[in-house]
Amino acid sequence: MKEEEKENLFITFQQTIDSIIIDKQKNAKNEKLLNSFNAKINIGLEVEENSYLWVNLLAKEGNYSLNRGRLEEFDLELMACPEDLLFFSNGENSTLNMMLKKNSFGQRKLRFSKGSNGKRNLGILLKLSKILVLD
Repeated sequence: MKEEEKENLFITFQQTIDSIIIDKQKNAKNEKLLNSFNAKINIGLEVEENSYLWVNLLAKEGNYSLNRGRLEEFDLELMACPEDLLFFSNGENSTLNMMLKKNSFGQRKLRFSKGSNGKRNLGILLKLSKILVLD
């Protein structure tokens, strides 16, 4: 994948995440969840087989930012195809579907690994699914 294509993918993914979070912030019932979620998450977007575009999501006290690159210290690491994550965020793919079904490369749609501190942090994964999926 060319660098220009990677940049377009990053911008598309960033705009999607930003719009979901802005939409969630408009609803008062999400305020506690959004403000209490603190995490550093590496997300590997599988653009080609075994080739990833790494982005990171930083969440701290209600402020969210998505940046390019991989963090050295993180709480959770996710790997998925960009289209699977977009279908997940619009509610078409459930968390169970993402964890059990296979993607176009023959791997699970959503793979995750422990954080840099050695903890699995499944609670962060479950909260993240509540934050990134449209109501």
